[in-house]
Amino acid sequence: MTKHIKTAALALLAIGTWWLAFVQEPELDKHEVKPGHKIDYYLKDFNSINMTLAGDKKQRIQAEYMQHFVDDDSTEMTKPIMTMYSPEKPDLHIVSETGYISSDGELVLLNGAVNIKREALKNIAPMEIDTHNLRVQLLNDFAETDEFVKIKSGSNTIEGTGLRAHFREPINIKILDDVRGLHEIN
Repeated sequence: MTKHIKTAALALLAIGTWWLAFVQEPELDKHEVKPGHKIDYYLKDFNSINMTLAGDKKQRIQAEYMQHFVDDDSTEMTKPIMTMYSPEKPDLHIVSETGYISSDGELVLLNGAVNIKREALKNIAPMEIDTHNLRVQLLNDFAETDEFVKIKSGSNTIEGTGLRAHFREPINIKILDDVRGLHEIN
């Protein structure tokens, strides 16, 4: 009988210890608990088109792979290609290694090596820009970087550090520092 009393006493002691630990545990404030940075959906061969109020294509973003995060409503992309459309002008194509779209969809970060190309048009030579880590504001077609930039247009080359560019008419591209160029006269 003493063996059963010892087992019961030990069981009561264990239950009492567990109960005290449970009662003593502080209650977590529900506002302090945040979900982790978790993917709620992903897409392969992602393709999104933004339109103007008139219904014309304004921008297109494509990516090999896209994942959306539930906690901050952000989007990350692999091998994104952004196309900016202009009526009666060649399209502007921007390619990077990875990308990020903010929760409001207004900011796109194109990370790693970035290449921007525009085909030739009548009296306008083709243009190609190479840089890294480009920030694009979609609403006003503005792009910027603090990295090294190389612009080639026809036989002309301009290099420097930092870029601020508006890609809507009239197109305005500005290199900020250490600017040097080669201009060939035909």
